[in-house]
Amino acid sequence: MKTIKVAATLLFGITIAAQTASAWAAEAYPRKPITMVVPFPAGGPTDIVARIVGQKLSEDLGQTVVIDNKPGASSVIGAGQVARAPADGYTLLLNYSGHVINPYLKSDLPFDPLKNFVPIVGLASTPQLLVVSPNVKATSIEGLIKLARASKNPLTFASSSIGAPGHLAGELFSQLTGIPLMHVPYRGSAPALTDLLGGQVDMMFDSAPSSIGFVRAGKLKALGVTSAHRSEVAPELPTMDESGLKGFAVTTWYGVWAPAHTPADVVAKLNEALNKVLSDPGVREKLLQAGADPLGGSQEKFAAFCQSEFERYGAIVKAANIKPQA
Repeated sequence: MKTIKVAATLLFGITIAAQTASAWAAEAYPRKPITMVVPFPAGGPTDIVARIVGQKLSEDLGQTVVIDNKPGASSVIGAGQVARAPADGYTLLLNYSGHVINPYLKSDLPFDPLKNFVPIVGLASTPQLLVVSPNVKATSIEGLIKLARASKNPLTFASSSIGAPGHLAGELFSQLTGIPLMHVPYRGSAPALTDLLGGQVDMMFDSAPSSIGFVRAGKLKALGVTSAHRSEVAPELPTMDESGLKGFAVTTWYGVWAPAHTPADVVAKLNEALNKVLSDPGVREKLLQAGADPLGGSQEKFAAFCQSEFERYGAIVKAANIKPQA
């Protein structure tokens, strides 16, 4: 009996010590600079979001937040580096929605985006704009659908690459309307927009930051946004849902992840700190100027969102018969 009591006392002591150590670690965090890996080159939309958020996060936490650009393989190289990093909260991943789409597009993905990472918070969401060439005689989504149905040949839609959000938005448009479209993939948004401006392709679902300037200059026509709600970036444009395509929602969103097994207390502290950053008026204004609607919310909410987006995009990819590539 005495042995059992001693063992129980030791176990209780160990438990209390572990809880105390965990609480101390969270309270002391961060004690050194944090590296935020951005798996794209400097200057792109993911990098812009990272630098807006990272600067304020550094001020609030009192530690330097280093933005480390690790481009390559559609974000796989940078994300893989974070997956292999120590799970201590000092190496984070700031990526876009392609993080949960890559399993359907890459045949040799070296990590599981859901199992090998802990979602921390959603940062911002960029709507896709449905933009059409000046040659297209449609001024609304309803008008475009009517025009496409009457056309002898399928309308062409451009995208920045196979599997990109703009590609999947076009496939979803085709699936919901029953109208066949011809996909024309490019190596990036810029050459796709060049051909759209020149009338070589008819339409494109493009991220707001890269195409809104052409719309405001009158060089392209924007018919709607692909977000579930009207965007603060272009509040005058109707959603696809408002225009009759019920349930249509495809956005380019950005979030922060940590390696799997990062202590829950550290994840909670990061979530709290990043929500504080996103509530700052200056940060919100900078994100809106960059064409991104601020997000935020609990860690649990973002984890559930990542899971639902993984499943939803999987259904779109399967229906479009998009095959994974090396």
